[in-house]
Amino acid sequence: MIIAGRKKRLMTGIVTLVMFGCMTCVSMAQDEDDAGKLAVDLDATYVSKYIWRGYDLFDDHAAFQPSVNIDLFGTGFSLNVWGAIPMGTGSNGHGDGINVWQEYDYTAAYGFSVFEDEVYTLDFGVNYIYFHFPKLNHMSDTQEIGVSVAIPNLLKIGESALVPSYYVGKLWPTSSGVSDVAGGYHTFALSYDLAIPETDYSLSLFTDINYNDGLFGSDNDWSHATFGISTSIDAGPVSVTPFLNYQLSIDDSVNDDDELYGGVSVSFSF
Repeated sequence: MIIAGRKKRLMTGIVTLVMFGCMTCVSMAQDEDDAGKLAVDLDATYVSKYIWRGYDLFDDHAAFQPSVNIDLFGTGFSLNVWGAIPMGTGSNGHGDGINVWQEYDYTAAYGFSVFEDEVYTLDFGVNYIYFHFPKLNHMSDTQEIGVSVAIPNLLKIGESALVPSYYVGKLWPTSSGVSDVAGGYHTFALSYDLAIPETDYSLSLFTDINYNDGLFGSDNDWSHATFGISTSIDAGPVSVTPFLNYQLSIDDSVNDDDELYGGVSVSFSF
C-alpha cells in the first residue's frame, strides 16, 4: 500500500508538472508579444507491430499510438505524452493478456544547434522519459535519460543531405527491486529525403544499427538494424504519413525474428 501510494503521488506529480508547464506557457504567450508561438502537434498512429528498440513488445499484435507534443515557444524545450495501446485480443507470448501491456510515456526534452547554417552544424538533444504501464504493477515502470547528436548539413547529395546521427540512452527501473531492466542503448543512424521528380513530395529514407548494452537482461551486443521508408502528404495543418520498416534482427536475446511492419500516422498541428 505504501509503494502504491508513492507511485500514485509520483504520477500525480508528473501530470501536475506537465499541466502547470502548459498553463505557464499559455500565460507567457499572452503576456509576451515578441515570444515565439506555443506549437502543439496531435498525432494518431496505427502500426501493424509495436517494435521498440528491437523488441516485439506486443508479439505481432497491431497497436494504436496517440500522442501530443508541445513545443514551448521555439525555446528548444518540449513536452510529450505518447501511448501504445494493443489492438485485438490474445497473449503477448508470456502468458499475459495483450491488453495489460498498455504503455504511456511522458517526455521532457531540450534541443539546440551550434554553428547554425554551416556545413558543420551540430544538432544536440537531451531527454528524460518516464515509461508507465498502468495495468501492471509499479515494478514495470522505467525511466530513461538520453542524449543525441546529428550533423544535418555535412553530406549534401542533390537537393538534400545525408544526415548521420547518434543516440545514447540509459534506462533504469523505478523500483529498486528490479535489476534486469537497467542498461544502455546506442543507435547509429543515417537519413535522407529523396525528392520525387515533378512533385512537391519526397521519400524519407533511413537506416540504423543498434547496440544493446545489457538492456532487459539481453546480451551486450549489436542487436538489430532497421531500414525504413515514409512520405508525408500535407493538407493545411493536417499531415498523413504512411511508412514501412524492415528490421534485420542480429541478437536472438533481443529478437530471434526479422520483422516487417508498417502503418500510417495522421497529425494535426496548431
